Order: sequence, then C-alpha cells, then structure tokens
Amino acid sequence: MIYINMKRVIFCIISMWICYSTAQDFNTIQMCNKIYHEDILSMKMEKNSQLFALPVIMLNSNEKLTLRFDDKSDNFKYLRYTFIHCTYNWEPTMSINKSEYMDRFEDMEIRDFQTSINTLQFYTSYTITFPNEDMRMTKSGNYILYVYDEDTDEPILTYRFCVSENAVNISLTADRANDISKRMTHQQLSLTINHEKIRLLSPVKYLKTIVIQNGRYDNAITLTQPTNITGTSIIYNRPDEILFEGGAEFRIFNIRTLHTTLEHVLRHDKIAGTNYTHLYMDQSRTYLPYQSEYDINGCYFITSDDGDSIYGADYTEVHFYLNADKPQDMDFYVYGELTGWELLPEAKMEYNSYKKVWETSLYLKSGYYNYTYLAKPVSDTTCTCFYPEGSHWETQNRYNAFVYYQGDNMGYDRLIGTAEIESNPKTK
Repeated sequence: MIYINMKRVIFCIISMWICYSTAQDFNTIQMCNKIYHEDILSMKMEKNSQLFALPVIMLNSNEKLTLRFDDKSDNFKYLRYTFIHCTYNWEPTMSINKSEYMDRFEDMEIRDFQTSINTLQFYTSYTITFPNEDMRMTKSGNYILYVYDEDTDEPILTYRFCVSENAVNISLTADRANDISKRMTHQQLSLTINHEKIRLLSPVKYLKTIVIQNGRYDNAITLTQPTNITGTSIIYNRPDEILFEGGAEFRIFNIRTLHTTLEHVLRHDKIAGTNYTHLYMDQSRTYLPYQSEYDINGCYFITSDDGDSIYGADYTEVHFYLNADKPQDMDFYVYGELTGWELLPEAKMEYNSYKKVWETSLYLKSGYYNYTYLAKPVSDTTCTCFYPEGSHWETQNRYNAFVYYQGDNMGYDRLIGTAEIESNPKTK
C-alpha cells in the first residue's frame, strides 16, 4: 500500500512540474507567429506536398510540415522544439497534458542545420520537419510549434499550424455581397457542414466555425449560430454574416538576384558590408479600378540566382515606399507571409513629411515575394485594405474554413474538418 501511494505521490509531483513548466512558457510566449530573438530571420512553414498552402495537415496521415528559419549570429545555438495544443481561438488548452496529445517524446533538439555559403550575411539555417519518428500529434486541433534555447530556456519563435480530422464535409462558396452598398467592394461567403460520418451533439453549443481570408486572423469571422439545421446539414448563409472586403491583388517584387534589378526593384546597393534594395514607389490604389494580376496569395519563396544552392541566398534590407494620403488615426503596415501573417513593429510605416511618403524597411532573404498594405485604426484590432489598396468584389482571395467541436466530453477543441476555396479563380 505504501508503495502504491508513493507512486501516486511521484506521479502528482511530475504532473505538477509539467503543468508549472508549461505555465512558465505561457508567461513568456504568445500563441501566434512570432520571433522573440533578434538574431532570428526568415521564419517560414511549408506543407511538403503543396506549394503556398496554409500549414494544415490531416491527423494520422503521411502529410508533413517543414519550418525553416535562420540565425544570423556567429554563436551556434542549441535549440529544441515542442508543440502546444490550443483552443479554437488560439489559447493554450489547459485541460489536457502534453502526454495526452503527443506520442513518444514531448520535446526534441533540432538536428538539421546548415551554415550559409559565400554570403555577405552569415547565417545558420535550421530545419524542422514533422510529424517525425520522434514526435507526432495524436489529437486534432490548433497547435503552436515552440522553439527555445536549450542553454537559457529563452523563447526563439512560435508558429501556428493545424491538425485536422476528416470527419465532416464542408461546402464553401464565395460571391458578391448582397448588400447593394457593398456589392462592388465586398465578397460574401456561404458555408454548409455535412456530418453524415459523425454524430454532433448540440452543434449550436459545441460547434465553432472560423473563416479566414488570405491567412489573416485580425478579420477572421467566428460562426456559432447556424442559419438552419436540416438532417445532417448545418448551414450558415445569413446575408452579410460571412462578409469580407474584397481588397486588391497582392503586389509583387523579385529579389532572386541582388546583382541586377528584376520586377519592381529600383536599385540594389552594397554599403559597409550590407545589401540594400530599394523598391519603386508604390501608389495608393484606393480609388483605382480593379486590376487583374497573377499572384501567389500573399506568399513568398526563397530562391537565389547568385549562389550554387539555397544556402547561397543572401539577405538585403528592402525599402518600401508608399505614396498615399495620411489618414486620420490610422497606421499603415506592410503585410503578407513575409511578415509571418502578423502586424510586425518593423513593418509599420513611418510618414516622411518632407517627402510626403510612407516608408519602412524589412531585412529579407533572396526570393520572390508578394505583399500588400493594410491600414490599422489606432483604436481597433481589425485592419482594412481599402485606404491603401482599394477593395473590389473581383479580387481573387483564398478563404479557409475550420470547424471545431468540443462535444462528447473530449475536453479539447477537435478540428473535425477544413475547407479552402478561391474567389474568382484565374486560369492562365
């Protein structure tokens, strides 16, 4: 009896230590795409089987995600990574322990790294591909990939990804807005969930559906009240319920070489051991008619014509210039996958009153980039693309729907299905 009690005591102590350690992590990190260390550059997650896809994989499948990032310091870092399960709205799931959603090990060292070759900016490139033989997720839902320094326990980066079940079928459609005042500027979506393969208990209570546009979460729409429930179909199609600004096609610049100017590049400079790239002046498109462009939905890819391999891709300080009226109580940001789908402090533009233009710069790796400008009201968290970019119903946008379910006393938000469509898809 004493032996059994001691086992229980040891188990409780270990469980408390795990919860305490996790809570300590939550005090120092955020559940979003974020770099915490000044030496880290070019954080990018890719789905191995699909270019420019959002980081979403199927549970218990062969699909994999790969995170790559660079460390520009001369001092090698011993880095480790782990996964954090999150709720549908990206809060840590406190009701389950890591051992309940991870198989084998709960954290692992990063073993795949390579130094740059003949670059002006020296860096060490790290790669994590998962799920792998050491770590895999056993439950669906939202996850954070968390990288930290083994020696100091300091956070290095966090990145969002999703693991989905295929328990429901989702029909997602996009069209012009019904509201006559928004018919030329907005896109309206309808969504139907068919759950023939799964019993959903009290879907109004336990079901949450999130719809996002072009990887953005600042304007994400959360659906909780279906328009109609018929048999095994759950329908969301109220007028103006799933409504987004159409925006404009993404802008493009090409820095796959730093020796000559390509698309939208004015000039390259090399000053005091640093590369500098100046883009052409961007003009506000607020009141311009819709312009059709072929873009890659705000994404980018790393490539270099200047080196023999990807590790020969160099860095340059890219300067952005926007000619636009200065709005009242609004800030302009450069935005896209190049900013990790987040509003970065360094991507916030400053107004040059002498030149009468908005300016900022980002330290970026050689490659091909999409980007846009967003305007953020000082008193709001939701951005608008209208003032710098204009808004058109014809714009091609990528929409993703995520369906979460917490019924049956599971204690966590299962991601039971996802869907993706493009509004006004273009064909070459």
